Amino acid sequence: MAASNGPSAELLELVKEQQAFLEMLARSWVSDYRASGGSIFCSKGCRNCCSLAVHTGFAEALAIASYLDDNLRQAVSAYASKLKALVGGVSALPEYLRLHRREMGYCPLLDASGSCSVYPVRPLTCRALISTKESCWCATDFATVSASDRDGYLASLDRQVVNYPSHYVAVLQESAQELEDVENRRMHELFGFSLYGNLGVLLELICQHRLAEACLEGRATVEAVIAAAGFEHPLLLTVG
Repeated sequence: MAASNGPSAELLELVKEQQAFLEMLARSWVSDYRASGGSIFCSKGCRNCCSLAVHTGFAEALAIASYLDDNLRQAVSAYASKLKALVGGVSALPEYLRLHRREMGYCPLLDASGSCSVYPVRPLTCRALISTKESCWCATDFATVSASDRDGYLASLDRQVVNYPSHYVAVLQESAQELEDVENRRMHELFGFSLYGNLGVLLELICQHRLAEACLEGRATVEAVIAAAGFEHPLLLTVG
């Protein structure tokens, strides 16, 4: 992977700074919230949110790629192949998200105990997913929930804190989005384009299709690599 120097290395340093900042913000916020009587239910090995589709920028995927051993790369390849087949006829984001949760299982980066094997470099979007409700709600498909149960759930939310109607902390998700936007703008400045998409797909392209090297050659080369690998789908990847 071409990341030891140049624009890729600059992006990786930016990602490191952003992740450290969000980590500090999250720890401080959670500490203050608990001190005020609020409850946070995230804990090690709690993996229900890890069935969500994770999308992130190229730089964060590049940082994670360096953590993968052969077993994880194989797991990522299996995940990406399955997802490619799953989204072939899907055009709407809600359908993609529902299918991902129902059909794809858990993140391929989880270890046997259900813990994140790349935890030190996990994406901003994962760091920001802090739950104010029990973990069972992180696995709930609300399309299958009765109206009365849904109303009870909504009534139980702390609207001053959560990203309503979800039970995740709003300020952390908003901060992660702002940091991702910074990363995307910086990549555009350095490379002439930005690249954002499904984490597993980005990892597959980096590890198996030399995406990092393609980025140094320009947008046209990146788009050709994506198309050749069969991941040219707007719900999976966006080149901007």
